[in-house]
Amino acid sequence: MKKLKTYMVRYWHLYLLGTVCMVAAIGLDMMTPQITKRIIDDVIVGGQMNLLMRLLLGVLGIGFGRAVLCYLKEFTFDRVGALIGTDMRKDLFRHIQTLSMDFFDRHNTGELMTRVKEDVDRVWQVLGFIGSLAIEALIHTIFVLTFMFRLNPWLTLVPLAVLPVIGFCAVRMENKLGTVYDEISEETAKLNTVAQECISGVRAVKAFARENYEIEKFSGHNRRFYQLNMRQAKLLANHQPVISFLGKMMLLAVVIVGGLLVISGRMTLGDLGAFSEYANNVIWPMEILGWLSNDTASAFASWKKIQKVVHETPQIADDPQAEALGQIRGEIEFDHVGLVRDGHEILRDVSFRIEPGHTLGIMGMTGTGKTTIVNLLQRFYDVTSGRILLDGVDIREIPLAQLRAAMSVVMQEVFLFSDSVAENVRTGKRDLTDRRTVEWAATVAGASGFIEGLGEKYDTVIGERGVGLSGGQKQRISIARAIAKEAPVLILDDATSALDMETEKKIQGSLREVMGLTKIIIAHRISAVRNADEIIVLDHNTIAERGTHEELMKLHQRYYETWCVQLNPNGEK
Repeated sequence: MKKLKTYMVRYWHLYLLGTVCMVAAIGLDMMTPQITKRIIDDVIVGGQMNLLMRLLLGVLGIGFGRAVLCYLKEFTFDRVGALIGTDMRKDLFRHIQTLSMDFFDRHNTGELMTRVKEDVDRVWQVLGFIGSLAIEALIHTIFVLTFMFRLNPWLTLVPLAVLPVIGFCAVRMENKLGTVYDEISEETAKLNTVAQECISGVRAVKAFARENYEIEKFSGHNRRFYQLNMRQAKLLANHQPVISFLGKMMLLAVVIVGGLLVISGRMTLGDLGAFSEYANNVIWPMEILGWLSNDTASAFASWKKIQKVVHETPQIADDPQAEALGQIRGEIEFDHVGLVRDGHEILRDVSFRIEPGHTLGIMGMTGTGKTTIVNLLQRFYDVTSGRILLDGVDIREIPLAQLRAAMSVVMQEVFLFSDSVAENVRTGKRDLTDRRTVEWAATVAGASGFIEGLGEKYDTVIGERGVGLSGGQKQRISIARAIAKEAPVLILDDATSALDMETEKKIQGSLREVMGLTKIIIAHRISAVRNADEIIVLDHNTIAERGTHEELMKLHQRYYETWCVQLNPNGEK
């Protein structure tokens, strides 16, 4: 992600256009009190009625010109802010996509959504509308004080005495509000997280009748959000009237002192009228001073939060010496692989080899490291000891894009996008997968039957995460997605757990007919792995048994005991 000035320099021409329109509009603003002066002195007091029409047309022309210039200014600064926000959000999202899995293990979805949305919004508003308003307030104040000083230097001392007090009150108010703004920002992130988790896990919520609990949990954060907003409202209610009162008192003082100067002949009535207009125009920059400073501070606080994400570097990245392989055959070897994370040993001294086109079955109790093998093979994490080879080459020496493109994975937790069935199946090779391949993959995965029964068949849009489909149907679409990718390595991580035994057997048979695939099948059911060329059984984070189905049955150990429980519950031999 780029530095702030880089985004601003990119649109320098829009900043220039907006600034020119702003200065021109302020210049026209300064002309209106001058016309007021002439109307009072020359027309009302001097009786030169022939000037009235020209002066009124001048007011109309100034109003029209200011309206056009203000429109151009507002539109230009809003546009440049929106463009910068779009660029920043795109760059931030792209950077997040490059980060490794350990980053997502440490940060929740709601927090990242807040960084991408609310924090970027605060920054681009300061670079657009709020920033332009701050510049306008500064230029406007300089212009007004200059014209006031030219009218009467002594009377200018009155607003100069009161304006700092108004500015001090505004800054003090916004400083108190700043703490509340930060707390509101953090509570927004928590509220987003709770809502996102509850909506994403709505099936689990309803299955366990947790609606009331989740409502109360959300309500707690919502009440906290309400309380913070009420604190903000009370601070505004306490300080805003004071600021408004000081502004009115300043105008009253200008009229009284100016009136005395008019009576003494040191100032004309028209000068006082023009001066009063200038005095009225100089109040608003002081009133918004605190708001501008606080919003700017909040924007830079948001920028720091964004930078914390930007400064995160991928723990898993391409080696500078990495070279793409030629045609990948699918030979996989784990050579004394070990993994330790956060002081916990997850895998220890795991070694196996799969020939191209062969199948490896992996079994073991929950938590023995089965899915970890898949994560290591795709380099979501790097091994802490040993090495993993693909076609005889350490996977750390292979470009990540090629490594992951060489593997089709059916994950344990099925995730389907809110899109058509066909688009979900195309996910692995979206631009290269035609309709015929989609239908072939669905047939192999045993999904074509129920897909044909859907309202629009392959064009049927399924809900987020596959809402509207059964667990088995989602698994079969996920298997079809992996097959359609036509990668040399197919990994099934407990991919048939939601299927009945008969459907699972048909899919396994169809997969065996797909030639040339190196397959890794992780399962709890022996029926899913019994035809594998080799089966390994994990226990205590390492390989406890290995062999074919027949060889493991003869050992009469863990695999055999699992078979007895699953397929021979009566203990018959």
